[in-house]
Amino acid sequence: MTNKPGYEFKNLTKAQQDCLSLIESLGIYELRALARVFGDNSPTILKRNDHIKIVMDKIISGEDLKPIPLRQGRPYKELSNIEGILAGLSQITGKDYVSVTNSPRNLHTGKKIVTFNQVEDEVVKQKLFPIEVRGVLFDRNETEFFLTNEDNGKTVLVKKDENSQLKPYDYITGTAIVMNSNKEYLVDSIKTVNFKPYKNYVDSSNPYEQSVPTETLKLGNKEFVLGSRYIVENCKFSDGDEKLKQLLKTLNENKIATIAFIPNVLFENFASIKKIGFNNVFISRYDDRPFTINETLNTFIENVKRLQEQGLKLALFVEDITTIANAVDYANKNNTKALMGHTETTVELIKQLMMLAKSGGKDKNTTIFTTADQADLFDQLFVSSVYKISKKIAL
Repeated sequence: MTNKPGYEFKNLTKAQQDCLSLIESLGIYELRALARVFGDNSPTILKRNDHIKIVMDKIISGEDLKPIPLRQGRPYKELSNIEGILAGLSQITGKDYVSVTNSPRNLHTGKKIVTFNQVEDEVVKQKLFPIEVRGVLFDRNETEFFLTNEDNGKTVLVKKDENSQLKPYDYITGTAIVMNSNKEYLVDSIKTVNFKPYKNYVDSSNPYEQSVPTETLKLGNKEFVLGSRYIVENCKFSDGDEKLKQLLKTLNENKIATIAFIPNVLFENFASIKKIGFNNVFISRYDDRPFTINETLNTFIENVKRLQEQGLKLALFVEDITTIANAVDYANKNNTKALMGHTETTVELIKQLMMLAKSGGKDKNTTIFTTADQADLFDQLFVSSVYKISKKIAL
């Protein structure tokens, strides 16, 4: 006979129910650490159900959390994954639960926490409601990955034992099917991995060895040095004009994969951007929360690094870096703005982004194209870390 929980929450919203599912999946040590952040002064004394009630009561009330006071004497040891749990709750609710901790912030928001209901074999056998999926893989646990489908935002489960060659931050496309009565999805078949057919895919290691860029590519009367940084002034990649499409076609003909990061996208422009011709597009929507944009930037950087490990030739197209930087600032707002008008975390991430451009030896390079307009030149970070290190071109 199972014990009934010592709490009951009625009329929960979808977001609150998602929070409860996440919290109920945690172990006792994680629950104690979480309860402390949410105001419990004696987390080691209370029972599991008490911790869950304390946290959920605060979430349901919508109350802002107070920063944890520093204690005298023996320092409190914080769990290494607590920021990931807080980031997961922040993403679900739209509130900033991460900044109340006193731990130093990493460039990443921590390990993303996702929950799934149990896989039901009888449902899987029916292969119901198949959908096309594409996205970057994240580690969930020792036996599972997950991805967020770029086409509809659904979180999809990926089994590791059936896909032993896959690694975190691989980009896959394939088909997913419903896996349980909750209509959650499981990847059923994989079509491509990192732009290569899965049936012929081999997880190879061919990392970049940084060298001076020398290889060039001609487009009309223009010549690009592959592995360099370019600013396309007074241009928006999201407009998808014919000159940009011709550049993408030329790059693909030379076996260079094209990946874009475009922020601030309105709903009515989403489909048209997908049709421009990029091999993959990381999109942050106009109404995305800063935490989501921060996460998307981190995922973009880690995905590119993974592709570089395999020796792929890449061209990156990043639009409106100042908008991205301002969102990362907000997601890390407990950090003091002490460097070029931005938080140190933001500066480091933008520098990581720009340093993705490199020549990696014979037939390996990553070129980055960014946009700029007059407003960007009022931003110290953009001028110093993007504008001054890039060549200016017009398509």
